[in-house]
Amino acid sequence: MRTIALFIAGLLLSVVLAGAPVSAYNGIQLSYASVGNFTLVDQNNSEYKLSDATEEIVVISFFFTRCPDVCPVITQNLKLVHDTLPAELEDNVGFVAITLDPKYDTPEVLSEYMDLHGVDWPHLTGPTEDVVDVWSRFAIYAQEYVIDAHDDDISDMEGQVHNSSVVYVRPDGTAEELMYLPTGMTMTSAAADEAGWSLNTSDTQYGTMINGINGYDAPEDWSWWWSLKLFDESKQRWEDSPVGVDSVNALEETHLAWYATHANASLLEPPLGDTPSVQVVFPDNTTSKTNISSFTGYHLTQGAFDGAGIDVDIGDGSFGHFLNSINNVSAPTDWSWYWQLHTWNDTSSEWEDAQVGMDGIDQPMTIAWASNNTSNDAIPLPGFAVVEDSECDGHGWIMGSGSGAHCMCDEGYEWAEDDILACIPVESEPEYTVGHYAYTYILDEDYKPRVRYVDDSWLASDFVEDIVELAEREGIISKDSEGVPSVGLLVSVAVVSMAAISLRSKSE
Repeated sequence: MRTIALFIAGLLLSVVLAGAPVSAYNGIQLSYASVGNFTLVDQNNSEYKLSDATEEIVVISFFFTRCPDVCPVITQNLKLVHDTLPAELEDNVGFVAITLDPKYDTPEVLSEYMDLHGVDWPHLTGPTEDVVDVWSRFAIYAQEYVIDAHDDDISDMEGQVHNSSVVYVRPDGTAEELMYLPTGMTMTSAAADEAGWSLNTSDTQYGTMINGINGYDAPEDWSWWWSLKLFDESKQRWEDSPVGVDSVNALEETHLAWYATHANASLLEPPLGDTPSVQVVFPDNTTSKTNISSFTGYHLTQGAFDGAGIDVDIGDGSFGHFLNSINNVSAPTDWSWYWQLHTWNDTSSEWEDAQVGMDGIDQPMTIAWASNNTSNDAIPLPGFAVVEDSECDGHGWIMGSGSGAHCMCDEGYEWAEDDILACIPVESEPEYTVGHYAYTYILDEDYKPRVRYVDDSWLASDFVEDIVELAEREGIISKDSEGVPSVGLLVSVAVVSMAAISLRSKSE
């Protein structure tokens, strides 16, 4: 979110930046002040200053070694640029890579990454505050996103457990209450149902991957793919999602967009109103959008199970949605039992068999799913995941019941060893990933950024042409030089992408 499929979601094409109205460069022409000198640490754990790069042109890229998608492709692209430079420029162009994950990317880790990709230019890290200072000079923004299973901000939703929830009773009689915590995939599926889009998805170790929308399937050569954008209300603009679709909290991110990466993302329109919406830009630059206007038992069911990370299979037939299985448990072929929907009656304070399907339940607060041989009296009352001060040592709240009960610990706390009903202070930092903009710069001799490339979908040959163009403008080579070797013109980013994917598989 991609990687062969992570949230391909991720970190692509975001800006239309200031520069010359008409540019001779393939990349984005810039007119920036010098980034000045700075000091970090290289892969040999030695001090490295930018001034150590004595070449007249310096290429600076930003990456991190755990990056599952764009970073390996960029590294391989730059390797191709390095190997296809004109002979007369080989000693005039330097390369430097700077990490976006200084906590994890130690010199030893950087060295392993370089060996994996077969590159030898400096890869830099250092104290976080020093690296962040360097990012700011290049207009780079990176942010850590916690992905630890014990501390995923679900405790922030504590107050909603009584508002919208699903009581899930397993066939063995144990039960748990699931809060309504829809994901980006929940919204995407609901929008597809609303608009009549067909979705081609796959489940990977990194989450759900969108392979195709309405018959437009991403090609195997990765020349384009479906990328996810979120609408930033404060900035009033679409931005690349820093996480995969399964990690998007749809209660906070109410407007999503999917676009083919080689299509025109500027065709996305600002959402109108507060109603959740999803937009699509197809490969042929046609667009479609829909609002999710109603909230039904279907949305509550899908969102609650998605938020809890429990697999739910919901079919769609001529009479509406129907539930096939929960956690891969479906009704037996002899129909000795089946999954039945129940609704909570606030007036009588009791469970009742639903008289309509999940689509027919409007604005539900609490529903329950149980086998049809489960009596209404056997279903726990809603709100049994109530927070008590004594629960979880006062630093969290209990989710579920019986053998499935566990604490959702507050930020800074985690499960005690061998006790998932206790929360203790975190002694080590939680696991995290990094959301970032994938920028690569070409700097002149004064360390002024002159050209910027965004994401990983550029051609190595275009990049080499820009280096040659800058070298000619700066008088490093004459304009009648031999220029870019033909091999660079023959290599597409798709080939480089597949090489990076192969290396990534080798690494994993």
